[in-house]
Amino acid sequence: MRRRYLIALYAILATSVQFAMAASSTHVFIDNNELNYVGSLSQEANRQAFALFDSLPEKPAILSIRSKGGPTDAGMELGRWVHANGITVKVMEYCFSSCANYVFTAAPRKVVSNFAVVGYHGGLSSTSFTLDSGQEAGLMSLPAAQREIARAKLEQSIRESIAPQVEAERAFFSLIGVQQRITTLGQASNAMRNASAKSIGWTFSVADFAKLGVRHIRVVNPPWQPGFVNTDTAITVLAVD
Repeated sequence: MRRRYLIALYAILATSVQFAMAASSTHVFIDNNELNYVGSLSQEANRQAFALFDSLPEKPAILSIRSKGGPTDAGMELGRWVHANGITVKVMEYCFSSCANYVFTAAPRKVVSNFAVVGYHGGLSSTSFTLDSGQEAGLMSLPAAQREIARAKLEQSIRESIAPQVEAERAFFSLIGVQQRITTLGQASNAMRNASAKSIGWTFSVADFAKLGVRHIRVVNPPWQPGFVNTDTAITVLAVD
């Protein structure tokens, strides 16, 4: 019985880690001649955005996005479309996780407000995985002697399940000319280890983004001081060697 429970737990956690950001309704619309994408990234929302873009005789040059992220395949799909169409990505509030990994990086030009958060917390090439509170609770429900073994098996299961996507991510970053390590730099960073417990990820200055291949960022009313509005959640700004 215990063995069957562990196998089921590994399967559930390995699947859910890719969808750590809870799904929510996503709105796609045109405003002020900009294509707006508000909510979780998904293939369905992508199809809506592509269809709306194709239906317009005058194509919008800007994708204004506010997203906490979503599945990696949806993020790369949207990023490839942005890159292929030469779309400028505009972030006035936040673009996090898969949005930052694959959409912001893919745009030939970017526009950000002076408080916008373009935040990273890992990618498919990560060697370790941060589990959410529910996943940690599942592990903590196991006897103490089994937790580390279960965690190690879970992480190995995750690595095996995402192996095809890891290669897709490598090809994606090669296509857009951005260093893949942008998604993992914080995981081995002293700055992140010493960051406030309220910090949920990392970002970079304009100059350090450029070192990683993410260029042509225009800040509205600089300097850029990224921070979440109406919350004590924080983001850590990393320096790139």
